[in-house]
Parts: sequence; C-alpha cells; structure tokens
Amino acid sequence: MGRINLYIIIGLSLLFSRCGKESYDEHSKHATHPQDEASQKALSISAEPTNRKVISSQALVKPVAQLQSGPVNAYGFISLDERRSNQVSARIGGRIEKLYVKYENQLVRKGDKILDLYSPDLNTYQEELLYAHKVDPEGELPKQAAHKLKLLGITDGQIKQIIESGKASLTLSIYSVYDGYIFYSPSTQISPTGSAMASSSGGSKMGGGMGSGSQQKQPALSSMTSTSGPIREGAYVSSGQTLFWINDLREVWGILSVDNLHQDEIAVYDSVTLVSELIPDKPFETVVQYIEPQYATGQKFIQVRAYLPNADRNLRINSLLEATIRPKAKASLTLPATSILYLGGRQAVWKKVGQTEEGTHILEIRFVRLGPVSQGRVTVLNGLEADDEVARDAGYLMDRESLVKPE
Repeated sequence: MGRINLYIIIGLSLLFSRCGKESYDEHSKHATHPQDEASQKALSISAEPTNRKVISSQALVKPVAQLQSGPVNAYGFISLDERRSNQVSARIGGRIEKLYVKYENQLVRKGDKILDLYSPDLNTYQEELLYAHKVDPEGELPKQAAHKLKLLGITDGQIKQIIESGKASLTLSIYSVYDGYIFYSPSTQISPTGSAMASSSGGSKMGGGMGSGSQQKQPALSSMTSTSGPIREGAYVSSGQTLFWINDLREVWGILSVDNLHQDEIAVYDSVTLVSELIPDKPFETVVQYIEPQYATGQKFIQVRAYLPNADRNLRINSLLEATIRPKAKASLTLPATSILYLGGRQAVWKKVGQTEEGTHILEIRFVRLGPVSQGRVTVLNGLEADDEVARDAGYLMDRESLVKPE
C-alpha cells in the first residue's frame, strides 16, 4: 500500500511540472520585451532612406559669373533646301501613257519631256475650241475656250496647232518647266513617299507644258511629307495630284547635330565654319539660320540649320559635314567641378539652407542642370542663383557627415 501511494505522488509531480512548462512557454511566446522592441525599432530606422540634408563645417563656395564664348563642335549632313523644291502636279486627270523620267534624282532640264498623258477631258476642251472657232472665229467664244486650255497648261503654240490641224489630240506631252533633279518628297529629312518611276514605250502627238510649280518660302520641318503616290505607266492621276518635286540644288541646308549641353549657348546668326567631306580644302563661312524646336527622334541633341551656296553642285545630298559654331559671349554661372554630385542621370549640389546654434552649416540637396565643363569649372544653366552658397566638395559629404533628422 505504501508503495502504491509513492507511485501516485511521483506521477502527480511529473504532471504538474509539465503543465507549468507549457504555460511558461505559451506566456513567453506572447510576451513583449522592452529590449526586443528597442532592437526592432533600431533596425527599422537603419533601413529607412537617407535624408536630403546634412550638417557640415566644410568650406562653401558661391557661383561665379563668367563669359562663355568657346567654340562648339558639331557634325551633320547636307539636305535639300525645301524652299527650292518646286511641286509638279497634274492639272487635269488622265492615264499615264509613257514616262520619260525613270528614277529619283534624275536631272531634267527646262523643256525636257516628262510624260505623255491620255485625257478624255482634255479632248472635250479641244473640241469646244474647234467648234467655237468654226462658228465664230473672231468672237468671244474662241477666246474663252482657249483660256480654259491655258488653265490646263496648254501653251499658245499648242492652241495654234490645234486650230490649224482642226483635230483634237487625246494625248498630251508634259514638259518640265524647271531645271533640277527629280525627288518624290520635298525634303530628305524623311523617307520619300513616292516610288521610282518606271518607263515603257508610247507616242506623243502634241507638245506642250503642264507642270505647275509652287515654291515654299518657309523652312519646312522634318515632319513635311509629299502628297504624291507611286506613279507609273498605265496609272491614273487626278487633277491636282502631285507627281514629284524638282529641286535645282543650287542652295542646300547643312543640318548639324549639337549636344543638348550647348542648346542655351547657340542662337540664330551665330557664325559657323563648315567643312564638307567632299571638298575638305574649301571651308564654308556661314551663320546659323534656324534652330529646330524639338529633339531628333530618339536622340538627345538639337538640330541646327545653316544655309550653303551650291551653284556648282559639289555638295551632294546626305554627304557629311564637320562644323565649328562660334556662339556670342554670354555671362553664365560656374562652379568648381568638385561641387557637383552625380546621381545616376541627374546632377546636384549641397546648397546651404541654414545653420545650427553652433554655427555649423545645414546643407540640402538641390538638383541643377549643367552646361559644358572648361578648365575645372562647370556651367550651371539653372537651379542656382548668384548669391547661393554650396559645398566645395560634394562627394565628401556622402560618406563623412551626419544626417539631419526629418522635421
């Protein structure tokens, strides 16, 4: 009996001991310890992003105004002067019987035959002329009928030939009214919308001129497009449809690509020296005529245009150029190169915004836009004023100084 009581006592002791341990473990699991909270808070603070302000006793510098007048180098190419591109359009609808212009860039002279056009409408106007001349040769009707034909590009010589022959012709030969080269777009800044003209056989029964020209007086932007589509033998053209353009290339554009760092320096009428790869021993002296208001597609440079004479046509379209632009001297703010902090694709300085009670500077990050670098100094285009103060050694503050807590 005594032995049994002993076993019962031992069993109860083990049971109470186990329950106490489980209760303690459960309590420990949910308990909050001040020391652990402090550690977690410290870890959280250290993971926060750094502030934009620092305190430092580092020497400060002010921007210095300096005259910037150094040359700007650029590269480019020769392009059409769109103002000299003369539009050749069909003055009457019809079918192209024969093409005499076989490819783009082909040279044509004034008076060269371009194409033969079959036009029933033209035949109708000729019949009106013949009938009016028959019934009232000295009256107003023949004059009115002749005027209609002149509006279609028919010359006085052609009208006289129609009257003398007494027959209307169904085919009209179109002649060039300009000297120059054939283009399917008025500008080489874009891909031509027209295709090369084909050629085949055919006949002409009447000579005359039908090209209508319109010269563009303003510089066209690179978005200009041609209204003409592919023309070929057998194709129909409508009245007013652009067939192609003729440009004599006696004056051309030099299109220059300038780094955007210099976009605030260059102005219209700044002097330019251009050297062509085709005639490197003959530099051209000219001026900036036009600065395009947008970047080239997918690029970070501006396009500058300079006008070039090309009477002997030695400058060929798309040939390369080297240029030296000489901007007029301008006063610009500059800083030592060491004051600039480069943060990826952006630039910044540590600008003084206040001071502590002990007299230590409080500096804050300010982003700036920079220009060219010369003799250890950087041009500041915007982001600072002349009386601002900034840290002399910006990179030093990233590693050595204390961060000011956010307010």
